[in-house]
Amino acid sequence: MEGNKQFRIGFGALVPSIAKQLNEQGFKFDPDEVKHFEKLRESITYLQFSDLINDKARENAVKKLFSKIREHVMKKNNLKIVPKPN
Repeated sequence: MEGNKQFRIGFGALVPSIAKQLNEQGFKFDPDEVKHFEKLRESITYLQFSDLINDKARENAVKKLFSKIREHVMKKNNLKIVPKPN
C-alpha cells in the first residue's frame, strides 16, 4: 500500500463492524485488537444512548479511539502517519 493512504471508520450505531470497514478498505489488522476496539466503540454508543455522556464527551471518546485504531492500522500495514497540510 502506498505510504499516505487514508482510511475512514464509522462510529455510529448502524455502521458495519470496524473489522468489516477495514477489510473493505484493504487494510491488515490484528483481529483480537480490533475486537477490543469494537467493544469500546459499542460502549461509547451505549453510554450516549443511555444519556450517561453528552455529545462533547462522545466526540472526545471517539477521537481517542480513532487515534488508537489509526496507530494500530498504520503499524500493521507499515504505513506512516502523514500530517494534514495547514
